[in-house]
Amino acid sequence: MPEPEQPRFIAFISRREEIADYTSLRPKVDFAFASFSDLGADAVRIDPLRMDDAIAIFSQLHAQRAFTAVLNRKEKCVIPAARLALALGLPPITSEPELARDKYAMRKTLNFGGVFPRTVLVGALRDLEAVEENMFPCVLKPRFGFNSRSAVLVRDGRELEAAYREQYEFYSGLPKQDRTNGDFVVEELIPGSEHTVETLVKDGTPLFHLISDKLPMCPPFFVEVGDNMPSCLPEESKEVCRAATERAIRSMGILNGWTHTEIKLHGTAAVVVESAARMGGGYFENLFREVYGLNRMESLVSIFLKGKSITEPVPRVHAAARRVVVYGPPRKRSLENGESLFASDRVKLVWPKSPAKIARELAGPPFDFNNTLFEFLALGNSAEEAQSLADDILVETLIRTAG
Repeated sequence: MPEPEQPRFIAFISRREEIADYTSLRPKVDFAFASFSDLGADAVRIDPLRMDDAIAIFSQLHAQRAFTAVLNRKEKCVIPAARLALALGLPPITSEPELARDKYAMRKTLNFGGVFPRTVLVGALRDLEAVEENMFPCVLKPRFGFNSRSAVLVRDGRELEAAYREQYEFYSGLPKQDRTNGDFVVEELIPGSEHTVETLVKDGTPLFHLISDKLPMCPPFFVEVGDNMPSCLPEESKEVCRAATERAIRSMGILNGWTHTEIKLHGTAAVVVESAARMGGGYFENLFREVYGLNRMESLVSIFLKGKSITEPVPRVHAAARRVVVYGPPRKRSLENGESLFASDRVKLVWPKSPAKIARELAGPPFDFNNTLFEFLALGNSAEEAQSLADDILVETLIRTAG
């Protein structure tokens, strides 16, 4: 089939507000939208158990006017997006889409035949017996989870059983649009500092890697509370992270699009925790825009356009991203001094859109990103300046708890 004169993309979205993220891109392109939700006539509803129906609809549209590629930035949409691209003969997202959603299969692939970290698949309570005593401390997390849902640090067998009972009840009750199950995995705790590597890949070749330094998370829960970008690692450590990321991308079969890789760096050794066939969520979009002047969706579109050159972006400022999560009983929380906190142009509120909207019902301790009260960026001419400003904002934050 000949290429269309005007590029045309299939874009996976979760909410109607996301349409603006695609249609505002330059050059202006046409889109067809796909979603797990019913968003109206301009978006095809996807049922992962009935993918043939969606493929038939998009095949008809493809015959009328050819699509250029399938775009996706959501963890839960990786498999249907990859299957749709394959069925329509469009540039493949990944040759092994299931690996990007299955943390057990992913871990075996990323180990490259090694034995660390040991990982046990838990489909029922009795499977915990396979977790050996010398594996503790270890991490319990959903096999198909994302957004830090139900990821918990446990220190012994009693904690593990209690955590599994609690988290299984919580996680299995959550609606799962991608129809995944309630399996968990138990994985040895990987030591070291944690770093995020965002990579743009075209035809299996990484075009560039952008590295950030992740703040330590607060056990027993693994909710990410901050990143500093660009990374302050020495160049040799950055190269170790880049090399580990490229090995992961190859082993995962990721071919086109953004990848989000999480790495633990311990001395000169890098262990890939996870490697996702999509871009990082939350405040990462704002980090890229502020630090590099980069629109990630525009970059994603660019790899599918002929004659479009892509160069590695250069940082123009340092940024400290922070996520304020709430601990404590279920209560409505609000920010008392939002207007003064975000008065400086060096402090950017990421979510929600205005200080007046920082008010919601939250329960702790946080099981996932849903316990976020707000996210912000602090900007500086140096890493120290940005991080110091972020620390000041956190110290000055006044949260009101109803009742």
